[in-house]
Amino acid sequence: MNALMRLVRRLRLRFSSRCLPILTFLLITVTYKLSIDEYRTYVTHQDTHPSKQQDNNINNSNNIRASARLRSTIFGIARPDSLGNYNNNNNNSNSPAENIYGDMTLDLRQDWVEVPGSRRSVFLYSAYLDRRGDENVVRIITIIKKNFKVEDCVLLMEGGKKVRVSSRTMLIHEDIGLAYCAAFVLCDLSQPPSSSTPMAVSLTENSTSDNKSTMFTGVAVQDLATRGTTTTTKPGNMSVCVKPFHHEYNRAIWLVEFIEYYRLQGATKFTFYNHTMGQDVASVLRYYENLGLVLVLPWSLPVQSKGQIRTEGLFAALNDCNLRSIGLYTLTAMVDVDEFLVPKTHTNLLDLVASYKREFNSYIFKNAFFYMYWENDTTAVHDTLFPDRHGLGYTLYGDESLMPYLVTAYKTRRQTKLFNHGKRSKYLSRPEMVVEVGNHHVWQTIGPALEINVDEEFGLSHHYRVCELGGFNCINQPSQIDRTAHRWMKDLAINTANTCTLVFNENGGRCPVLKNPPLLRLFKGVGVQ
Repeated sequence: MNALMRLVRRLRLRFSSRCLPILTFLLITVTYKLSIDEYRTYVTHQDTHPSKQQDNNINNSNNIRASARLRSTIFGIARPDSLGNYNNNNNNSNSPAENIYGDMTLDLRQDWVEVPGSRRSVFLYSAYLDRRGDENVVRIITIIKKNFKVEDCVLLMEGGKKVRVSSRTMLIHEDIGLAYCAAFVLCDLSQPPSSSTPMAVSLTENSTSDNKSTMFTGVAVQDLATRGTTTTTKPGNMSVCVKPFHHEYNRAIWLVEFIEYYRLQGATKFTFYNHTMGQDVASVLRYYENLGLVLVLPWSLPVQSKGQIRTEGLFAALNDCNLRSIGLYTLTAMVDVDEFLVPKTHTNLLDLVASYKREFNSYIFKNAFFYMYWENDTTAVHDTLFPDRHGLGYTLYGDESLMPYLVTAYKTRRQTKLFNHGKRSKYLSRPEMVVEVGNHHVWQTIGPALEINVDEEFGLSHHYRVCELGGFNCINQPSQIDRTAHRWMKDLAINTANTCTLVFNENGGRCPVLKNPPLLRLFKGVGVQ
């Protein structure tokens, strides 16, 4: 920029005043284009570079000033979303905007935001107007320091009035005793402050009046009641919630397999949270976003993962995702990308749930480890997809050696002893009936805790991973072959091949794979073909 200005001054000395306006216009145009390109490059770098600093994340991520009427529409200029996309789509719930509400500028974040004056003691992510059952609260998803006292909620009402109401803090389970944990802050609406609806919310840790402030920093309030109920028509029957991506997660083929598998099980929406991810996974998610199947939310974690809060603040993400599913999806799967809920005797998960004579709030599946160090089931894959030169595999991939590494196809040996329900288990839940979700089961519901333990005869959670305690000792445990997931092998082969062709056309239509699991069987430290 400085160099261009120096050039303008030099040209002023060398050219006549008649030519100067034209030259100035051209230089301004070039300067603007370079500035925009530089900004886009900077944003993409900040979103993906592994060495980015936490403080930079907080200061640079989605500093959004939005209209108070975020519930129905969002106005404003295009800025990059959590994947670096640029668009002016007003229907995108992540689209930032700028507007002045009356004489007040609203600073409503679409990512983690520190409560002003809290000295890094409490951070807000999202808020929901929750009037289910006996509830009448604004439920805020927060990360909070232990023993920190939140005094009040500050509600921004329709019309621009700010109202202070009492609050209480409800810590979310499974925090394992670190300095911070996920929590709900519940803003009491039992005595409505007015007939208007809260549009945004923030917190205060003291009694100092906020009425004179011209900046409202907080999060928008989403009204759960406007989404309908289980008796109304919904966009889909099942959503899938996944804990935040981290450590530059970049296994594109396994993510495609995960999404396509759950689509076959009845899922029509996937919610992901992006702390850090690689470019290959970002490309996959952009493709599915364009299809309307995936929502990716920014997750600039404001505290240290594992050191100050349990892994990536996952319980804040899972509970936020559950609330986002209310009124839109009958069921929600709470799983990670290496966990597949597999029905044994039914066509898909929706059919399995429908087979029960009554509705339950949650359906819990026993965990079965399919350790990645056990041998690949190459015989079953060959017989199914490459039985001869006319086999489906040759049509899709051209040659058996080009078959992508699908874990549900190649990994069929599992641990014989299953974990009891509630330990390592994963589950389906009915979001409208759930108040608090955990990693392995539901903690609190609206009304009675009606849960069903799915019998292993009808379904299991297939967990594809390395030894959970490190090393290789897990492969010495009693095991057996379980090919239940092969019921969907052909459909998965077709769907993953088609998706990879569309997303990675420049890569020969193949999803990149970073590093495959071993092709040997390891037994007592010895590799056997």
